Amino acid sequence: MRLPALKHLLDAVQSLARAQRIRVLGSSALLARFPELGEAGGPLELSFDAGLLVEPCDEQLAAMLHEAVGEGSLFAQRTGYNANILRPEIIATLPPGWETRLVKLDETNAALSPEDLLVVKLRAGRAKDLELCRALIGRKLVTAAAVRRRLEQTALDEREIRPVYERLREVSS
Repeated sequence: MRLPALKHLLDAVQSLARAQRIRVLGSSALLARFPELGEAGGPLELSFDAGLLVEPCDEQLAAMLHEAVGEGSLFAQRTGYNANILRPEIIATLPPGWETRLVKLDETNAALSPEDLLVVKLRAGRAKDLELCRALIGRKLVTAAAVRRRLEQTALDEREIRPVYERLREVSS
């Protein structure tokens, strides 16, 4: 996904939802700070969705937005990209203080900081998430030390502590 596509998607969701604000929490959040990641050869070149937290949003609005701009919608068929409307419960997976580190996209919308995003990706541990972490650290856009500091501030379940730190070591070697 490219930054203009993300902004178009945000405009579409904003016009439908009349939201107070929208937070970009998925991988496309990186475009706010590093728009070049969506260009040819970038790790987001083949990303076609954006995880969006619309505030406020109830289940009815979320369902309407999914139908309008979600995967399989006419919007997605026409543009080639779509929105994944996130639920407020997602906030529990974010590092403490994430809201203070948001990267502004415009007057009302912002994106998760790269370090906070990598904490989320390391916790998820999917191959595509680890590949993205490896790409960002390898390009020196994010340092492993900064991600480690953010991890140390994050309440991790006892079962996930070791795997998360092992994943960080793996993607930063």
